Amino acid sequence: MDIKILRDIILVNELGGNRSFIYRFSDPDGPAGRSGYSFGLCQFDIANNPEAVLCLRECGFTTDEIAGLKAQTVNAAGLASKLAASRAVVDRWDDKQLTECLDHPVRLCRESGIVAGDEAMYHLADYHNQFYMSRGGKMHRYLCTLQRPVEPEDVLAFKLGLPWGKKRPDDVQRRYHNIAAIIGG
Repeated sequence: MDIKILRDIILVNELGGNRSFIYRFSDPDGPAGRSGYSFGLCQFDIANNPEAVLCLRECGFTTDEIAGLKAQTVNAAGLASKLAASRAVVDRWDDKQLTECLDHPVRLCRESGIVAGDEAMYHLADYHNQFYMSRGGKMHRYLCTLQRPVEPEDVLAFKLGLPWGKKRPDDVQRRYHNIAAIIGG
């Protein structure tokens, strides 16, 4: 598996292919949603991902700025220049996340005796970036029940059964087709 391919997948799935969004704060579901402001290629969710806070600290954000971003009570656009000035830091954290998104599902499948080809693993890496694939979690348990090699369609079917998949099947299908197009060349 190739981190460059995963980078292309995450770019199109998280940012619609627009690299300029990497160094901006976005709000994927509005102030009343479960997600907080996000940033980076991997769209680090400030409200739900402790790694996002660590990255922002390394970028020089103050405790008050981070708290405001986390609570969505500050003007994120006003802090975008500070984020953009720390491109190298954000890129390093994205690289770390991408590596984890490749390595974690591979390791978990190997340890559990789950067989999956490269294309299915890219779908699992995208899943891990979006939802987190925990040991003993829903996706892991599902894969263990298959008793055969995992196919990309298995990951799609599982995601469509999640609350997000029921709410936004168009997004789940979009991500699936993006990965298939990238892998298919």
